[in-house]
Formats: sequence, structure tokens, C-alpha cells
Amino acid sequence: MSSQNLLLEGNVGLISFPNLVQLIKLEQKTAKIELQRVEIGQTATMYFQNGALIFANVNSLFGEEAMFRIICWWQTGTFYVYQATNEELPERNIKRQVDWILLEGMRRMDECGHFKQMLPHITSCVSFTQRGLDAFRWDGQDPPEWIPHWMRRLPRSFSMAQMFDYSTLGEMETCNCLKSLLSTNALAIHTLENESQNEIAQRTRFDSFALIVMEYVGYEVAHNLVESACQELGLTDLDSVSFGQMLDISDRLGMAISRMVGFDQGQDAMRKLRARITSLI
Repeated sequence: MSSQNLLLEGNVGLISFPNLVQLIKLEQKTAKIELQRVEIGQTATMYFQNGALIFANVNSLFGEEAMFRIICWWQTGTFYVYQATNEELPERNIKRQVDWILLEGMRRMDECGHFKQMLPHITSCVSFTQRGLDAFRWDGQDPPEWIPHWMRRLPRSFSMAQMFDYSTLGEMETCNCLKSLLSTNALAIHTLENESQNEIAQRTRFDSFALIVMEYVGYEVAHNLVESACQELGLTDLDSVSFGQMLDISDRLGMAISRMVGFDQGQDAMRKLRARITSLI
């Protein structure tokens, strides 16, 4: 939509998403909300007609399930509220009152509380273990029925955002699937701060850098940033580069993250990358 139709913009970290929705309702606006998470490259969309929520979409989810996903996991992000006309409104996919949807969303958020203790953010990451890959017969044509087929499309390490992007299931079904895989040790949660020196040594330098960058952006973006930094410096093998070259890479990655998600996050990433370098020499 044109910027001339922009009514309001801000961050849902400062004004909560439920409060934003209630504001549109009270003002009885016919409007479109775009909610963007730059660090994961995703956008959620909602439409209102005279203050009534009529449409929602995020990833492959539509309607009420899309709203529940946003309420449960999108605690930060930039929002844009645009004025809309009746002609611009999509086909309705929400019939319930917005108050019921917000209350049900908050109830589901409470149900997700134990998941959030393990994986608090949509950028939190997990990895398939070798045991999991072997048990899933990753390259087999007929995976076990209890493993959703969409999970075969995920990379070995992935963020919660990526999992939600690929999932064809609703909120609780996706979280229960994750819980099952964690309980059977098919998945492991990334806990970089608690890694032993032996575990750190077993990682390649590329993986070590990518895992830190992945704290700020999604899996694919993180790996692309590390690859780009290496190419810009003409490096093909991180395992044979010097201390100074690794510092150059960390600085480039910090600047890239600053451009994508903010200066403070970029500085934080650079600090973590430099700290990791000392364990890789």
C-alpha cells in the first residue's frame, strides 16, 4: 500500500500486539496491519473492516490459527497500519469476534509456556541429532508416520521461525511435535554458552560463526552472511585462516547484523564472535 495511506507505525515490543488490535477495533478503522520480523524475513498480515478483524495470514496459516501464532510468538516486530477501502479487503477468513480470538490466543500462550522456557524466542534454534536423522531414515522414501513429512524439508539446524514457516499444523500441534522430538533426543536445543571446549573444538570454524549469527537471523540467512563475508575477503577455507582474518570476518558479520536488525544487536554479535575466536585458535 502507498505510504500516503499509512496511519501508524511502531514496534510491538513497545505497544503489545493485543493492544494494537484493540486500538483498531475501538477506532472502528477499515485498515490493514503489516507486522514484519526483519531478522527472520517474515511478514504477517491482518485486515479490519469498521474495526472488525476479518482476515489474518502468517506463513502457511490463515484465519484464527494465524492470529494464535502471532499472539504466541511475535512479541517484537515492526508494525504498519494502513488505511484500506472496502474494495481492497480480501475474502473473509475470520468469523469470530476479535475479543474471543485475543483471549483464546492468550490462553494458548499460557499453554506454550513450558516450550518458551526451553525455546523462548522465535529465533531460538534446535538441531536434529544424528540419532534422530538415523531413526527418521532421512533419505528414505517412506518416513515413519509419526514424523510429519514437512519436517524433512528442514535443514539439520533450524530456528523456531523456520519450523513455523514449514509447518502445516496449527499452534499446539506444532509445539507438541517439537516436544515429542526433544523428548526422544531426536532434536537438541542450541545452548552455545554451555558448550564444552571439546564440543567447540569439534565444530568447524564456519559452523561456530554461523551458529552465533543464527542467534540474530534465521539459519539460511546466517550461513549466507558467513559465506558472503568469506567471499568478500577471498577466503575459501576458514579452518586455515589467520587470527587477523577471523577478526575481519567477525567485524563484517557484526556490521551486516547491524544493518539487518539494529546497531546494538550487531555490536553484541561482534562481541560474541570475537570471544569465540579465542577458543578457535
